[in-house]
Amino acid sequence: MLIAKINALTNLLAFIIGIFYYKYFTKEIKTIFYFVAFGVLTEMYSRLHYHFIMKNQMPIGHLYFPIAFLIVAIFYIQVLKDFIKPVFLYTVIILFESYCLINSLFIQNILEYPSIEGAVGAMIIFLFSVTWFTKVMVEAKIVKLTNEPLVWINSAFLIYYTGGFFYHSLYNLRINASLEVAVLAIKMFSVLNLLFYLIITIGFIKAKKQIRQK
Repeated sequence: MLIAKINALTNLLAFIIGIFYYKYFTKEIKTIFYFVAFGVLTEMYSRLHYHFIMKNQMPIGHLYFPIAFLIVAIFYIQVLKDFIKPVFLYTVIILFESYCLINSLFIQNILEYPSIEGAVGAMIIFLFSVTWFTKVMVEAKIVKLTNEPLVWINSAFLIYYTGGFFYHSLYNLRINASLEVAVLAIKMFSVLNLLFYLIITIGFIKAKKQIRQK
């Protein structure tokens, strides 16, 4: 599928830009770079898994979701530490990671798509992103929003995980509806994924420009 190949290139683009601009990144943006790097590694492994291990790639999702969520959650702990007590965020992280383990062991077999934990994780990250925008509005410290890399990065998470929530939560309904509906949903989510990494890339570029302006 062409869109899948474009997605992989977009992810790789964000990773390459991140490598070149890494020295300009703050601690928070470095965490996002690690998230992108993990995505690239997962994509590379998934291709090897498909060709040399087994066609069913669902086990990768059971591993990817909790690790990706953990990296993103660390980012939000960093950017929300002065707005929300970290203990609340730690509690959410522990509960979700515990649920992922329970889900893989007892609810959704590792050979099945982990749609439940995908939906729950997306909803939590959506709430994190909304909370950060609330913090920005309450503090009113950012003079020009379009120059702030964290605004771009948080917007990427808000858009991507809003769509991700519906994609994961309606997964079984799509499969039961028809193959055409399922393929259409995958294509739409791929476009969302492409947009996500493009916005992340813009955030990385803005990080460099922000340092130079200072």
